[in-house]
Amino acid sequence: MKKQYLLIILFLCFYKNYGQEPIQEAYVSKTLVNVDEEWSEVNYSSMVNVMSNKKGQLKIVNAEFLTELSNGKAKMIEGSAYNSAEFTFQTLTKEKTEKNGLVYLTYEGKLVFKTHDGAYAPSSKIVFIINQADIIGLKILNNENKKEFLLNLEIKG
Repeated sequence: MKKQYLLIILFLCFYKNYGQEPIQEAYVSKTLVNVDEEWSEVNYSSMVNVMSNKKGQLKIVNAEFLTELSNGKAKMIEGSAYNSAEFTFQTLTKEKTEKNGLVYLTYEGKLVFKTHDGAYAPSSKIVFIINQADIIGLKILNNENKKEFLLNLEIKG
């Protein structure tokens, strides 16, 4: 009987330690887009919301931003079910730690835009910029149209 209790306790400890990474909610404070090897700032009419974690999970909500990221191929509609995109099938391809403590995690996968016409899912490369435990930035490259964005994030408090 003691062995069964011990197994249950070990399972619960294992489950707690290796559970899901918590999701961080943030909004974009600054957006830069790379056009012809030159970065320029872009502003949107409404806030770009980001839910992410260090395991590569990512959801972006803002129809205007996502329409631009997809180069118009994903017709997103603000205030509807078609205003978000999720990063799926992500694989960690590179991890780099700077001397100042910033960690860069590079994931490759599919950024899935759910639209009223179906789905648009280009292969994408996303770099998560992490300071201590917080994701403070994202660098997003849509491989299909070579559009690259740099997002500065502010954590919702």
